Amino acid sequence: MAVVGLKYFAAARLATEVDGSMPTYSAGAKIGHLMKADISWSTGDVGLYGDNVEVEHDNTKSYGTLTMGTTYLSIDGRKMLLGEEEFGTPGTGDPQVYATSDTPAPYVGVGYVTHDSADGGDPVYIAWWVFKVQFSMDESHETRQENTAYQTPELTGRVMGVRPDESLKNRFRIYAEFEDEADAIDWVKAKAGISA
Repeated sequence: MAVVGLKYFAAARLATEVDGSMPTYSAGAKIGHLMKADISWSTGDVGLYGDNVEVEHDNTKSYGTLTMGTTYLSIDGRKMLLGEEEFGTPGTGDPQVYATSDTPAPYVGVGYVTHDSADGGDPVYIAWWVFKVQFSMDESHETRQENTAYQTPELTGRVMGVRPDESLKNRFRIYAEFEDEADAIDWVKAKAGISA
């Protein structure tokens, strides 16, 4: 399949994580307009050799790196994904101030929808849900010049495994295929706890 589209960046705070049960989430929300979602995996790379040849190889996933690009990251989005906090006393006539601190960013679940062409058949929509991510974000700002150069937020997250069923295997994400885009988005909303 070839991916021909990407949309609907949703996230929610990880509320509970218990071995053998699906994680639960709170405060789900849509985050900006999604531009990209790249995931790379760190895998074992260990071979077992016998009689001068490799007879087995371990390429087990240990963690992932998820890079999300969005057109805009609101204050609420920064609070949810990066753990930024209100600072000072609101309602005093001064603008509300927000602080970046040395507190670790919260764990969140992340979802999105890709649009795939199905080898000449009907296109499918794939809804993805990544169970546990901890994001960070570098920032760069520059002045406007002769031509507009858009500067957009890019989040980088560590993808960690959870054990959501009785097998107690580490699972990093789940996904489902849909014929209709709206159904795929509704699936992501349900995972994030976003009401219709």
